[in-house]
Amino acid sequence: MNTRKTFRHILAVLLCLTTLCSLPMRGQQRDTQKEYNVDSTLYVYYLHCKAEVSSPTVIQMSDTLFRMAGEKGDQRMQAVALCNKLDFYYYQNKQLDSITHYVNIVKDFARKTNQPKYYYFAWSKRLINYYIKQHQNNIALYEANKMMQEAEQEKYMDGIANAYNVLSSIYQLKRLYSLAIDNKKKEIEITLEYDLDKYNLSTSYSILGSLYGMIGKTDEALEYLNKSATCIYSSTQEFYYYARLAQYYLSINDNAQAWEYLKKAKALSNSKKEVKKNLQEYDGVLKQYYVATKQYEKALEVQDRIISAYHPNDKSFIEDLLNRASIYYEMGDLSQAARYYNKYYMLNDSAQISNENITAGEFAAMLGVERLNLEKSELQQQMQQRDLANKQRIIIFLIALLTLGFIIFYREHLLNGRLRISQKQLSEKNDELLCSQKELKYAKEQAEDGSRMKSEFIQNMSHEIRTPLNSIVGFSQILSSYFSDSDDTKEYAHIIEQNSTNLLQLVNDVLDLSYLDGERDIPAQTIADITGVCQTCIDQVRFKLKPDVQLIFTPERENFTMQTNPDRISQILMNLLQNAAKFTREGSITLTYHIREEEKIILFSITDTGIGIPADKQETVFERFTKLDSFVPGTGLGLSISRMIAEKMGGTLIVDSTYTTGCRFILTLPLKE
Repeated sequence: MNTRKTFRHILAVLLCLTTLCSLPMRGQQRDTQKEYNVDSTLYVYYLHCKAEVSSPTVIQMSDTLFRMAGEKGDQRMQAVALCNKLDFYYYQNKQLDSITHYVNIVKDFARKTNQPKYYYFAWSKRLINYYIKQHQNNIALYEANKMMQEAEQEKYMDGIANAYNVLSSIYQLKRLYSLAIDNKKKEIEITLEYDLDKYNLSTSYSILGSLYGMIGKTDEALEYLNKSATCIYSSTQEFYYYARLAQYYLSINDNAQAWEYLKKAKALSNSKKEVKKNLQEYDGVLKQYYVATKQYEKALEVQDRIISAYHPNDKSFIEDLLNRASIYYEMGDLSQAARYYNKYYMLNDSAQISNENITAGEFAAMLGVERLNLEKSELQQQMQQRDLANKQRIIIFLIALLTLGFIIFYREHLLNGRLRISQKQLSEKNDELLCSQKELKYAKEQAEDGSRMKSEFIQNMSHEIRTPLNSIVGFSQILSSYFSDSDDTKEYAHIIEQNSTNLLQLVNDVLDLSYLDGERDIPAQTIADITGVCQTCIDQVRFKLKPDVQLIFTPERENFTMQTNPDRISQILMNLLQNAAKFTREGSITLTYHIREEEKIILFSITDTGIGIPADKQETVFERFTKLDSFVPGTGLGLSISRMIAEKMGGTLIVDSTYTTGCRFILTLPLKE
């Protein structure tokens, strides 16, 4: 039996020496930068940050690293910088709020930059590990299972490997070493099968070797420790390898080899600042070494250092009593051992009760979280249903809009077709209109020529007729005076004179009508006294009045001047006054005018007490050659000419239909400034 044990010991030493001689561990550390293709400046600064991870200065240094990585476009190193800030609070072993806060920051950044590795790293290696270190195993187990489910849904193998890693740690803390070994082996299998990041593979191998050592399977322990040595990438991994290899040699009672590896681990922690935060495991192995080599006082000193250095809590204090009792028992100080064992069992009972309460609280918290998650899921489902309903409405609206657009497009297409046809027809009509316009223009020119020739003919004829008529009128007056003693001869001469005068008036009216037809506007640029114009007309008409008729002129102002055409005003007033004289046998004829400054018009009124004009004939009298009484002398052109003159001067001439005692004509003309 002793020979077999010695052989196993020699074989283990040879295997270990062979492994150590064949592995360039330091060289592998230097290859990390190349393997991950990290900028040299960033990598050096990253190492400085790792060395200061236990100092508050690492917060500012990590911000600087994040900014430098951003300038170089290295999102991976930005995630590492955020992890450094998380590590500071994690290694303080307190401030759950801060750890949770930075875990969420890392996870959010990892999601945004599509770096799931750091998403699951922050969740597993920091948040869940924190719960493990705080002995909140049930919460840690709950988080680990939740992370496993999420990683499996996403089929992210690195996340699944992380889940197995933390599950192994939880079972190890619960002293369920077989389950811890199974989960650790699954983690390693997934890492190798899917060729995942092997940076922490050395640590996984060394933990697995340590677990096998705890259950007494030393051959498997040495196997996995040797595998750990083949893939060391950092000083921390090398440190763990030395400490766990020392633990292995203690398990096979090779204290000398154990001490050699403890010295290597200590030397590495003295030279590498980033290793110092991991001395707890080293002190545990060192205590075991002192107990194994019967250096009990030193073992007690190490136990004191473990308690004081790593922020004890109640459970740590209970474990300390058990460890001290075992040390005193090995020393042979049974009284001290019994005293510490007694304290251990007393406190352990109360601790178990406390643990049950904590466990109940943890389960209550987990149930609360599950309930909140369920409510959140229901709310998300409701929101998704609302979103789906909104999307359906939008789709229906878009379909309706597209249908309407198609209808409009089709209608526009039809309308465009019709429009093209209409444009073609319009073009043809335009051509026809152009031809018609040319024909009309020619006809207009012909009509204008005819009108001009007619006017010239009328003017010439009127002139030719007027000359002999003037002679006839003149000589008839002479005859009337020459034969004044003969009543018959005087009457004949008077008839000749009167008819010649009427004929001359007809010629003048026809000539004036012809002139007015050819003119657009009548010039009105003479400054005239309106009162004087009216008075002249009154004087000329007075001798034509019937004996019982009174002629009245009532001007609004004694003198009123305006820019107008006094001859045309006189012509209108004379026509109106002469008509009034013809049809008024008794009563009065009144001429007046009113000035309306606000309307900028002057209004003339000729009122008589004659026979009047029937209501249905009040517009007819302004037509040419219209006579209501054919036996009354006149041409029937006076009122027509008067209205034409008024309109061409910008005014109006109407019959006042409200006046029924006789007849009233109203002439309106604009006032020009």
